[in-house]
Amino acid sequence: MPNELPGVSNVSQSGSMRRANQVRWAWLVTTLTLAVALVGGSWVSYRGAVAAGTTLNRGQADQFEFALRAVSGPGGSQLDSAKLHAFLEEHRAAGLRYIAVVDPNGIVALSAGQPEIPLSMTAHTSEELSGHPVVQVGKRMRASFPRPPLSRDATERREPPGPAPGPGPGSRRSWHQVIEFEPAAPELVEGAGRTLVLAAAGATILTIASLLFWRTSRRYDAARLRLEEQRRLTILGEMSAVLAHEIRNPLASLKGHAQLLTERLGEGTQERRKADRIVDEAKRLEVLTSDLLDFARSGPMDMRAESPAEVLLASVEDAAQGKINVDVTQAPTTWLLDRRRFSHAVLANLLRNAVQASPAARPPEARVFSENGNLVFTIRDHGPGLPHGQEERIFDPFFTTRTTGTGLGLPVARRIVELHGGIISAANADGGGAVFRIELPRA
Repeated sequence: MPNELPGVSNVSQSGSMRRANQVRWAWLVTTLTLAVALVGGSWVSYRGAVAAGTTLNRGQADQFEFALRAVSGPGGSQLDSAKLHAFLEEHRAAGLRYIAVVDPNGIVALSAGQPEIPLSMTAHTSEELSGHPVVQVGKRMRASFPRPPLSRDATERREPPGPAPGPGPGSRRSWHQVIEFEPAAPELVEGAGRTLVLAAAGATILTIASLLFWRTSRRYDAARLRLEEQRRLTILGEMSAVLAHEIRNPLASLKGHAQLLTERLGEGTQERRKADRIVDEAKRLEVLTSDLLDFARSGPMDMRAESPAEVLLASVEDAAQGKINVDVTQAPTTWLLDRRRFSHAVLANLLRNAVQASPAARPPEARVFSENGNLVFTIRDHGPGLPHGQEERIFDPFFTTRTTGTGLGLPVARRIVELHGGIISAANADGGGAVFRIELPRA
């Protein structure tokens, strides 16, 4: 029955974990999809607003251009400073702020109003300007378009003075007009930009919330598994204590009578061999009851300042009779330990297992040292190593790969290590064998 309880619990926990993972993945995928849809929709709206704003600005520039042609006279050459200023004032309410006529040499022949940025400071060439672009300059929009040359009377009053353009082929394409105006609907693009920023912020918040939910749910599942494991261990501990106490007294009587019987039987007889086997089996049951009591024991720890090096060396001498290579050169001077329980239930158990797993030609290795403020014990054997995928199961109660093992040695060791506030782990070492690592924090 004890071998069945952990399996049933593990199956239930596995199903619960799968369901929890499915919920987490569904939440994460849904949240990320919403975040992408939110940002994508806002980006499309923003690009649409930019395109609409560009169209409006181009239309506004075309309106000013057409209106300016009407006042420029036949062929557009009769424009002068007075007409230019009058045109600017007439269209100021519509957003017009600056007008300039630029000759082929890039000199402003006529102008009205103040530019946002002086033309000489811009990077536009006459070829670019002749293409009728509409660009943003500060808070204004600037449009340029080609125009016919001014009359000689107009060019004589250019601002600032400069050389007059010479006649020649292509001169009509070299003159251009520049206008600056306030965009008709700046709030359209600004509103779309704010919406995009808010959408990005909302998507970021959603993503962070989903990640926090993922992390919290994982921690909750881990805590729930720890509580379930603790409950299961408590039940097994209570059952083990009852069984151990119920078995110990009859077993002691059985063993004592069997030993008295062996003393009366002659050596080498069949009856003596049977009696010896009874004694051996009784001793094995004594080990089992001792392990059960150690597993069930939950009394307070007797923590005292001990020398980790001395504790390891004494455990090696008692459990392995010195058949282990020991390194204590980097061990701290003292550490708070329950020496009796840590030495007997943890170190001695691991050392015996290491000796049994290793061939005589390659003895195990044990080491104690300080790392990142923690006390660390490592015990490595040179045996066949741990079964693949069973690195954690070996710490489950009653799980064993030996035909004569009780499956309680490593669970008891983990229990004692956890009572010290530490952790114990096992892994296959490079080059073969298994390595057990114990980390104890400073109390």
